[in-house]
Amino acid sequence: MISAIMQSMPFLLQGALYTISIAATAMVLGLCGGIICGILNCQKLRTPIISLCINSFVWIIRGTPLFAQLLIVYYALPEALGIPLSPFMAGVIALGFNSIAYISEIVRGGVNSISGGQWDAAYVLGVAPWRTLRDIIIPQMLRITLPSLTNELTALIKETSILSMIGVAELTKISRDIVARELNPMTIYLVAAVFYLIMTSVIAFITHTAQKRSHL
Repeated sequence: MISAIMQSMPFLLQGALYTISIAATAMVLGLCGGIICGILNCQKLRTPIISLCINSFVWIIRGTPLFAQLLIVYYALPEALGIPLSPFMAGVIALGFNSIAYISEIVRGGVNSISGGQWDAAYVLGVAPWRTLRDIIIPQMLRITLPSLTNELTALIKETSILSMIGVAELTKISRDIVARELNPMTIYLVAAVFYLIMTSVIAFITHTAQKRSHL
């Protein structure tokens, strides 16, 4: 058992690092898109057409399985656009857009929870709307939504395992390849589960520390 773990460790580490890179890239896409969509869909800034588009996107993404979205991005999207996508890029796009839908709802709820009087006070003082967002609304929204955003990031790390179905060499795919070669599923999958636990625990610790410091 120990020898199997030691022999497999370099490959599992490589898969874990690849998993982190996928999750980090998708999370950047999800945060950027989700914050923009959430702010545009908040009560103070929403317009009927933009709100309809965002709500329709969120409804479709949240109402369909991530696996189906991945297959559409990897197989149907390149055919429709005539642009080839690598498994890595297809995985990042599928995870990123899935994350946008959930983060936009988190952000929208966070912005809506902030008193409307702060918007009005900034307007009376002559503060430009973009400065009100940047300096007043967004910092408060991030503090309010940090626990929910942490949950989304940890879920995103675990959801990278589905990319093994299109051949992305992340942690689950590497584990399956090792098991097929070594025929030792209990040991290898247990070690892979520990890697996932470590990654999600580190994210939870970092955000928990950041949240405690923000209240000082």
